[in-house]
Amino acid sequence: MNIGKIPNFLKIYLAYLRRKPSCNYMPSRLWIEVTNHCNLKCRLCPNKDIPKSKKGYMDFSLFKKIINQIEGINDIYLFHRGEPFLHPGIFEMIDLAKRRPVTVRIHTNATLLDQKNIKNILDSKLDFISFSFDGYLKQTYEKNRVNSNYSKTLEGILSFLNEKKKLGKKRPYTVLQVMEYDEEYGSSDFNMQKKEFIKKFEGLPLDRFVTRKPHNWGGLLNIGTGSKKKYAPCTFLWYALVILFNGDIVPCPQDFNSNLVLGNIEEISIRNAFNGKKIKKLRKDIANKNIDGIIPCNNCDRLLRSTFLGLPTDYLKTFIKDNLGIG
Repeated sequence: MNIGKIPNFLKIYLAYLRRKPSCNYMPSRLWIEVTNHCNLKCRLCPNKDIPKSKKGYMDFSLFKKIINQIEGINDIYLFHRGEPFLHPGIFEMIDLAKRRPVTVRIHTNATLLDQKNIKNILDSKLDFISFSFDGYLKQTYEKNRVNSNYSKTLEGILSFLNEKKKLGKKRPYTVLQVMEYDEEYGSSDFNMQKKEFIKKFEGLPLDRFVTRKPHNWGGLLNIGTGSKKKYAPCTFLWYALVILFNGDIVPCPQDFNSNLVLGNIEEISIRNAFNGKKIKKLRKDIANKNIDGIIPCNNCDRLLRSTFLGLPTDYLKTFIKDNLGIG
């Protein structure tokens, strides 16, 4: 735990509980979308529906402008809607970001883990990497991760972990995430399939194994996510911002189609975007359940969740860990 982060965590927590429209602090987390291009067409991701004309790569000068404003931010994710290792300058971006006292994280589909990228990742100062691998069996994985190859991707992850072990590296903190959402998950063989899959990583420096349930990306995916829970205002509005590859700033990663643009980083600072009129009104509306006319909030399943101590339980541990610098 980073003790120095406790005061800021308490600020965020109390601001959220009190539903304060104004936040006298910087966002704790920043998503920086280095690209929204992706080499897969996953069935549980709306990226495949983004028109080619609306896809691109973040210019390095724009990225530098963002990094120059991150004082007070705890951590940054160098990804959002796309596959970050498709960006030709991703390792220069990691290097530039790590010149600041900030935790740098990446989430990847792991399909580009060749020997060169593995070496570059382990040679970098990247703090955290999460591999998304949706399925314990070949048929499940390749149904979910369209255009991917089960054996090749798994081999890349194992090669990465073996090299990390060989070099004695503690960083990046490594997570393997599996989305459990298929008819196979209700079968009698499911637990055995899961155990056999997890065995593949025994003795390797995998720091955490995470299972997730899918969400509907603000209503963009028509999936069954269970019965509705108690209304719980979106936590993102009180601790995070997302900057898209073109500089547009949105308040939440569930705003996949950027319906709630707060401004552009070329024209407004991170601090002002996080405390501007648009986001203050949005916080008020979300707090008061005035979401009927707000896209994507009006169809987002993240607003209907079980809570504990005022925070949604499905992300309670993640929220606490991320804002206190644990893991």
